[in-house]
Parts: sequence; structure tokens; C-alpha cells
Amino acid sequence: MNKRKYYGRKIKKTKNLYRRKKSAGQKIFGTVVLVFAVAAIAFLGFCIGKPLLDYIGSIGTKEIPEWTPADSYARQNPEPAVTTTTAGTTAPSEPGEFQTTAGGADSAAEPVMSEPEILLVSTEVPSGALANRSSLSAVLAKAKSAGFNSAVVQLKDRSGHLRYKSGVPGTDGLITGSMTLDEIMSAFQENGIVPIAEIAVLSDPEGCARFTDMNYKIMDTDTSWLDYSTGVPTRWANPENSATREYISAISEEITAAGFENILATDVIFPNFQPYDREFIPARYFAFERYNLLYNVVKPGYMIEMKASDILAAEAFGRTAEVLCDISKLDGNTVSPIISRKDLSAESGGYPAEAKSFVETVLSLVKKKTGSLPIVPIIDSSGFDDAEIAKISGALGELGYDSYIIR
Repeated sequence: MNKRKYYGRKIKKTKNLYRRKKSAGQKIFGTVVLVFAVAAIAFLGFCIGKPLLDYIGSIGTKEIPEWTPADSYARQNPEPAVTTTTAGTTAPSEPGEFQTTAGGADSAAEPVMSEPEILLVSTEVPSGALANRSSLSAVLAKAKSAGFNSAVVQLKDRSGHLRYKSGVPGTDGLITGSMTLDEIMSAFQENGIVPIAEIAVLSDPEGCARFTDMNYKIMDTDTSWLDYSTGVPTRWANPENSATREYISAISEEITAAGFENILATDVIFPNFQPYDREFIPARYFAFERYNLLYNVVKPGYMIEMKASDILAAEAFGRTAEVLCDISKLDGNTVSPIISRKDLSAESGGYPAEAKSFVETVLSLVKKKTGSLPIVPIIDSSGFDDAEIAKISGALGELGYDSYIIR
């Protein structure tokens, strides 16, 4: 008990002695040291801390000059520009942004430097995708994820049906689509895909049934001539008739007014006339010069689809390429040759068997027969596997074709 009391008093007494015996000199000395220490810390903080804080505060706010490539680098690695796909029009440089090549009043004041073109690769939209907006958007999104930046959508099919809500008078019974052209265009723009509108020009049995003035007529009568070459009686639009020209013009103008700058025109052809048809229709439809009638329905800027095999026919242009007989009348038009192994094979024509060489050879020969007309090739993928398509795509880019279609 006494030990505990003594021990407790010892600790208490020691503390009190330490505080009481501290001299006044010691207190003054400690205060001086403390003042000098505070002053030293403040000085160091000003000299070192302030610049550090200023630097930290400037992060994210200080303007940093933008790096630009050297001239030599820019010449070797130019920025991509837009690609011309039809006369006077260009594909978008940004998704959904459409441009034209028309200049303003001062466009001639400064020389315009030519720029390299980007590659415009197209696929085809299935007809069922036009059922509604969501289905079309889904198809376009998939096409974009697969690497395509353009797509062909058929708006007038070979039967004469219109796959959109047309405003052309008298077409109510021909409309099979539920979307307007504005809705279709909007879906393309939202997905950043360049649209190409496909229309069948002269293959139009349903349209001819409704607008009978477009039909071929049996000579000296008002009776419509029918094509029996396939065993099924079929009506064809006659490019000589004013009704045909006006109808095709109305559809084309409606499509372009909605923003479609590229139109792929198929079936710019005559029916497959048979020898017995000479008894029923005028002889001028069998003459070589009949090709002049086709220019009645070819609009400036059309991409005209035809078979590469018909372009390369031995003696004269084949049926689908007959419009090439006078290329001087193709004002700003583009040739779209279908390159197919079914039509041009190593066995029948001596073309290279290897895919890349095959396409290169065909396009070289096509170019010789189409003069200065621009070309947008259509590759029939049914005759090639994926690896071959990849090689063909690379070859087209190397050959300078800025646009092509994979079908």
C-alpha cells in the first residue's frame, strides 16, 4: 500500500519539477529558435511551393500549340478527301454530311488543288430491310460494322414496284414500301452510310400495265406488244415513248430531291426480241442504230449497270452494254460493270484463274472500251470466297478505283 502511494507521488513530483526548473533564458532561447524555423519554412514555401502550385494550376488551362506534320510528311501521307461517285456530287467527308462540288461566285478566284479520294465501298440492302425504319437501321449498322461505308438500296425493282411511298401521280397501286424517301434517307444519315439508289429503268411490267402509253405497240395498232422470250408474257417500257421518258424523269427527280445523290440505273436495255417479233413491231427496233433511243432515259449522273462480259463482247457491245455505242452522249455518267466468273471464266475466255489477276485483267480491258468514262466496278461475290474478295479489294485500291460495290 505504501509502495503504491510512493510510486504515484514520484511520477507527479518529477513532472512538476521539470516544469518549475525551466529557466527564463531557456524559454527565450526556445522562442527565438521557433521564430527562425517558421521563417525558414515560409521562405522555402515561397521559393519552391509557389512555382509548383502555379504549374499544377496551369494543367488543363494552358493552350498548347497543335502539332502539324512536316511538308514532306504531308505530301506522302495526305489527309483523305471526299470521293466523286456521280457527276457533280461527292460522298460525305463526315457521316451524314452531304456536299456538292458547285462553287460560289468567287470559286475561280483561287486555284483548287486536287486532293486524293477516299475509298467508297458499297454493299446491297436486302429488299426486306425496307419494311420499317428499325429493320433498315439494323441492316445499315451491320453493314458499317462490317467495314462498308456505302450501301445500294433498290427503290424501283425490275417488276416496276416502288419500294417507298412515292408522290408521283398514278403510282398508288405500284407502291410496296411503307417508308418515305425522307425516312429512308434519315436512316442512312444516322448510321453514317452513303446511300446509292437503284432503279430499274426499262424493265417495268407493272408500271406498263398501269401506264399503257409506255408500252411497245404492235405496228399500226394501239395494242401493247408482249415479250414471250421467257415463256411468260411480259410488258416492257419503250424508251422511244414520251410517257416513258416523263415517268423515269419524275421518279429520278423525286429521288434526288430527297437527297439521294447517287443513282444506279439498271436495265437500260431493249427486250430480248425474237425473230418472230419482226412481224409485229417496226424494223427500227432491230436496227443497229436503235441504241440512240436509250439516251432518252439516261439522266446525267446515272451510274449505269451492265455486264462486263457484254462490254467485252467480241464483235459489238452486248445487250446490257448497248448504251456504250456512243459514249459522247453519256453526259457525266459512270459505267458500273458487273464482274462475274460466271460470265468471264478462264475456260471460256482465257481469263486468269487467280482472283486478283482476273479482276485486274477484266478492268484493264473494260477501260480500253469505255474511254474516259469513270468506272465503279460491281463485284459478283458469288464466284469468290472471303479471302479472294479481300485480295480484290486491295487490288481495286491499288488500281485507283475509289468506289466499288460488293454484290
